[in-house]
Amino acid sequence: AVVSTQSTGEQFGDILKLRISRSKKTANSKGYAFILYENEEVAKIVANTMNDYILCGRLLKCLYIPMSRVHKDTFKGASRPFKKIDWQGRARVERNRVKTSEEQQKSVKRLLKKEKDRRRKIAALGIDYEFPGYAAVAPKPSSKTTFPEEEEMDVA
Repeated sequence: AVVSTQSTGEQFGDILKLRISRSKKTANSKGYAFILYENEEVAKIVANTMNDYILCGRLLKCLYIPMSRVHKDTFKGASRPFKKIDWQGRARVERNRVKTSEEQQKSVKRLLKKEKDRRRKIAALGIDYEFPGYAAVAPKPSSKTTFPEEEEMDVA
C-alpha cells in the first residue's frame, strides 16, 4: 500500500511528506494516510480526483485539509521508516531466560503452596489419596555458599 499510495500521489505533483498509519503490533497499514503536497492547488485536485477511487481493492476517501487545520504532529515521524517490533521474539527471550535464585525460590514456594491447597481439598472431599507431588522433588535451598571460580594467575 505504501508504494501504490506514493506512486499514485506522485502522478499529480511533488509529495513533500507521506505518513501512513501502521499498527504497532502487526506493522500492517491501518488503512489511512496523510500526504503533504508542495502546491496547495495540486492537493485540491488530488482530493477531488482520487475521492471514491478504488485502489488495491479498497475504496479511497480523500479530503483536502488546509494547512491551518492540520495538527502540528500529523507528519511527525513521516521521514522515519517504520520499524517492526518482534513481540514474539521479545516474549520468547523473556520466557526462556535463566531465573535468578530468588525467582526460583519464589516459584518453588508458589508450587508447594498450590500443592498443599490441592491436598487439603482432596482430603476435605473424603478421598484418601497420596501422591509424591512436587514436594518430593523440590530442590532444597543450598546451605553452602558458592563463590565464582577465579582464573588462575601466573606468578612470575
